Amino acid sequence: MYTYKVAGPQVGIEQEIIRKSCEMIGYGSQSNGTFPTGGSMSNYMALVMARDTKDSHCREKGMSKPMIVYTSRESHYSNSKNASFAGIGKSNIRYIHTDSKGQMLPNHLEAQIIKDLDEGFVPTYVNATAGTTVLGSFDPIDKIADITEKYKIWLHVDGAYCGSVIFSDKFKYLVDGIERSDSFSYNAHKMLGTPLTCSVLLVNDKKHLHNSFSNDADYLYQTDGDDFNLGKTSFQCGRRNDALKFWTLWKSIGTNGLKQIVDQQFELADIARAYIKSNPDYTLYSFDDSISVCFNYQGIDPMTLCTALYEHQITVVGFGSFNNDTFIRLITINTNNKEYDILNFFKVLEAYVHKTSKIKKEVLEQA
Repeated sequence: MYTYKVAGPQVGIEQEIIRKSCEMIGYGSQSNGTFPTGGSMSNYMALVMARDTKDSHCREKGMSKPMIVYTSRESHYSNSKNASFAGIGKSNIRYIHTDSKGQMLPNHLEAQIIKDLDEGFVPTYVNATAGTTVLGSFDPIDKIADITEKYKIWLHVDGAYCGSVIFSDKFKYLVDGIERSDSFSYNAHKMLGTPLTCSVLLVNDKKHLHNSFSNDADYLYQTDGDDFNLGKTSFQCGRRNDALKFWTLWKSIGTNGLKQIVDQQFELADIARAYIKSNPDYTLYSFDDSISVCFNYQGIDPMTLCTALYEHQITVVGFGSFNNDTFIRLITINTNNKEYDILNFFKVLEAYVHKTSKIKKEVLEQA
């Protein structure tokens, strides 16, 4: 997928998905995108474009300004790696405080930007998150965009986890203001269930892709123009046709089918939360409009319980932490599941705890 001569009509498939995705989020006629190798790479490419936009000589002469990156404390760990890869440095990341739901606080963001400006730093890039890894929270994009526009900072929205809400009429409001971002990414291999990998990076102005990632190579780019030679707007040269996986899904079930996939995940999360709320043995830590269902059972240490369930081959479920709480983290991202499957998960968990508690009690009595 790097020249039309090699990829042929597959270029059209990729470009059509990108065009439609840009249209759905309100990007204009100058927008475009690419299919990177994952969400981390999408974030990295966005950071590189932000860096090059802030310092147009960076590609030729290297960084000459102390650039600053802003992201929430609940954002993906790739932001730290990417700051290192891009030459910005991990110490130049500012981790912005979040509210009780794990959403970035715009007032703290602006205060930090002002502080950095006063100290001679160059605010360069803000990473907002559409679906934080632990709680599934959505940063307030519209309010953040007010700030990034005011201070002329690149705004990227990392929707790797839950950015596919753009396909849902009911839940698209969670990314209100997305059209004001400079770049946006989402992973079709997460909420939409396509095979790994299938990541989409969209850019409001396609010139940034070309400015940051194009490089002349006469032995490759010989015909058909830059719009059809995708290697000039992607990080890598030869790459797999990830777009085809998404294309076949989209063509087979339609846009309404993708909408139903997304909506069902929220419905399954509602079922899980309703069960937890109805049972006094559970403590709920998460909130509505999230597909991350975070809870604890009978006050049992979640790390211990999740590890035991895994080691005894009962089921596999992870745990997470937010502020001072640690909890079990059930993700309803698999739309092959039905209500029965969600409720059965809780039955399996409860049966295991009951059986284990009974065995421990008998051992203690014998002692």
